[in-house]
Amino acid sequence: MTKAETPSPDGARTRILLVGAGHANVHVLEAFGKRPEASVELTLVTPHERTPYSGSLPGYLAGFYSIEEMTIDAKGLAGFAGADLHLQKVAMIDPRARLARLDDGTCLAFDILALDIGSEPGMGGARTGVPVKPIDRFATSVDALLQETKEGSGPFRLAIVGTGAAGVELAFAFAARLPAAIGPRPFQLTLIGEANEILPDRAPRTRRRLTERLAEKNIGLVLGARVARTLPDRLMLENGAVIGADAIVWATTSAAQGWLRETGLELDATGFVRVDAMLRSRSHPHIFAAGDVASLPDPRPKAGVFAVREGPVLATNLRRLARGEALETFAPQKDWLNLLSTGDGRAVADKWGVSLEGRWIWHWKDWNDRRFVERFNRLAAQGRRAHRG
Repeated sequence: MTKAETPSPDGARTRILLVGAGHANVHVLEAFGKRPEASVELTLVTPHERTPYSGSLPGYLAGFYSIEEMTIDAKGLAGFAGADLHLQKVAMIDPRARLARLDDGTCLAFDILALDIGSEPGMGGARTGVPVKPIDRFATSVDALLQETKEGSGPFRLAIVGTGAAGVELAFAFAARLPAAIGPRPFQLTLIGEANEILPDRAPRTRRRLTERLAEKNIGLVLGARVARTLPDRLMLENGAVIGADAIVWATTSAAQGWLRETGLELDATGFVRVDAMLRSRSHPHIFAAGDVASLPDPRPKAGVFAVREGPVLATNLRRLARGEALETFAPQKDWLNLLSTGDGRAVADKWGVSLEGRWIWHWKDWNDRRFVERFNRLAAQGRRAHRG
């Protein structure tokens, strides 16, 4: 626990600005809605009324969820928390002046800021293809792509770059979605990765299981191959191979949003905000970062599970900093549960080197994902009703 400094003079309301409605910041809205703080003025900046839950994205693509079941009503949740809402993106943050400038030119003053804006896939400079993050843009882009694909002729060739959990789950999800989405038109799916195996950080049995499932669903697998160049109808690999592709989806290693480099915040070598054990910026302790955008002292992969677990700690520390109280530390898991859907009502569970598979795993994952989204949407519905009243 570390003693915090009071960010604003005695008697003044502390202005807390939430940038992004990611998995951690929705916890903050929940916490302040359930236990309002009279001395705090809360503001949320997010580009859309609804924010996607990453765990439900493969299920949405595979047709198990509607867009409403895959997304959290950020506008309603802001209403529940009594937060002012700006449906904009933040273009720049000045930590010293404690100002955030939005895309429309509006400037918002803050005492404390919590950054939870996610990340972008590293596309290696490629300009062709659809990145999986930000997820809200990806879902819209995929829906438009599949609508256009219905009208084509010949096999539709889709390449997915990235053989981590996101790429593997997306390959299965597209295999489930495409037959209904593009009608009688045939399709070819190819999964491409730089590593020599899929899911290099998971158990060997999980890798074997999912490699077998990919083969069963006729999903091509190209391993140990880095993409050198993309063209409108193909990918050129560094080993000289050429993969025909009418569309490319990027599910590669996460990259930081470029505008962070102009903020003066201390960043790691890849451009993410370096934070301490309390999730505060190492250079500006009145700024917090959580989720993908945060570079933890004990590094972890860019996985949604960490943002979810950071949420309650972030909410507590924002409240405590506003009060001038000691802050709580965040202890990330050394190992974490992965529930990987195969798009057909089955899934694989992986943790501690143990791998399990079956329909019951999918029901477990489905229950977890629905419960998370519905938890916040119930509160958001209260917020919308209160606003109408």
